[in-house]
Amino acid sequence: MKLNPKISSQPRKVRKRMIYAAPLHVKAKMMVAPLAPEAREKYGVRRFRIRVGDKVLVRKGIFKETIGKVTEVDIKRMRIYVENVTRKRVDGSTVHVPLRPWNVAIMELDLSDPKRKKALERKAKIEEFIEEEEEEIEEEGVEEAEEEIEEEAEEEVEEAEIEETEEEGEEE
Repeated sequence: MKLNPKISSQPRKVRKRMIYAAPLHVKAKMMVAPLAPEAREKYGVRRFRIRVGDKVLVRKGIFKETIGKVTEVDIKRMRIYVENVTRKRVDGSTVHVPLRPWNVAIMELDLSDPKRKKALERKAKIEEFIEEEEEEIEEEGVEEAEEEIEEEAEEEVEEAEIEETEEEGEEE
């Protein structure tokens, strides 16, 4: 249902409004990349904002499985440039190929900035808390399911016993 009649709900116009025409401080928050599985275990975070100096693995495109450090982050165009991802121009010069941040996986974070360390610790605590809550919910769900199965099994046993007693009564 459309809430505001003055704003279009067409996907192309929503993308334009929310992504392409977004102000830079909003685009900067969208510049996040998932962490590689080994890095997830190490840092305790699923995704993090990408920054110059991070070691990344390219996951898509012709440079797939290339590893390198981020040399530049272009917030306006929402692209990143990686060390070993280059191509040659017709005139012979080499240029970096722009990549989207969600097409790379962070293998190693650059934690030289104390503010970034604090942000990582803060996010790791939040992720830890969420995981604990999910585990509790799963345990409760498993316990409830086990209790239901036990109750159903007891009911089936009682019904079988009643049927046996009725059959014995009919035979006599």
